[in-house]
Amino acid sequence: MKKISIPIYLLLLFILPGLNVALRFFNLPNYFFLLGFRFYGIILLAGIFLYFYIGKEIWKQSLLSFSFKKFCRYIFFVFIPPLIIIGGLFLLNKIELGDPDYFYELGLSSIVDFPIYFFWNLPQFFILFTLMQTVESSFRLKILPNFILLIFFLSPELLTFPKITFNVFTTLSFVLLLVSFSLFSYKKKNPLTFSFYCFTTVWMALLLFGTTSEPLLQTFLAKTYTTWDGFFEINKKFAPYILPSYFLLSLIPVLFLKKES
Repeated sequence: MKKISIPIYLLLLFILPGLNVALRFFNLPNYFFLLGFRFYGIILLAGIFLYFYIGKEIWKQSLLSFSFKKFCRYIFFVFIPPLIIIGGLFLLNKIELGDPDYFYELGLSSIVDFPIYFFWNLPQFFILFTLMQTVESSFRLKILPNFILLIFFLSPELLTFPKITFNVFTTLSFVLLLVSFSLFSYKKKNPLTFSFYCFTTVWMALLLFGTTSEPLLQTFLAKTYTTWDGFFEINKKFAPYILPSYFLLSLIPVLFLKKES
């Protein structure tokens, strides 16, 4: 099977993220919806490039590696971190159930509609998985190239224009999340399991703790809303540490997963 060369890898790192930054700078949408399906533009473009550069074989291999049996093992895997965090904060009396706007029409309905939103996001996570598997098979350093790829692809979402600000807790959460994605892709070769882990980890964080990111909210929850406060109100002193702690707890079990061939 044809592999990704270093020059092609570098083109992926700079050209597509550069386009993404330009769209963000001019306040143009870098994600879109097609028949309900969610697509982050840069991932879709990378998938189209991969199809013409590598060919059909890599996509056939990814499709053949789908396994519902292995997927079922991880249904409860993603619920451990929020249970630990919420339970611990309740014991410390630092969290309480909130009364956010759109509690029923966005919050509760998102729980009922979880299978639908997962299905709508499945194609783009399948593309991402296939891309990461191709990069992994092309280089001796298995995890690092994919982590760098994700950094370049997704870090523009951290940029705020015209004034660029830096939030250490948001950045730490972002890095921990991408490490877990990269490591999970390396250890588990089922695209359905990878998609479920990645989608549900982010979905759970947004639903429970809220977000002001319109792209995240409209991709993972509902496309007609621009902000969501989350189900829980957290003590202000503890609030900045919630997402880094959540994504760290999501990463730790991945470290102990057995690598599949």
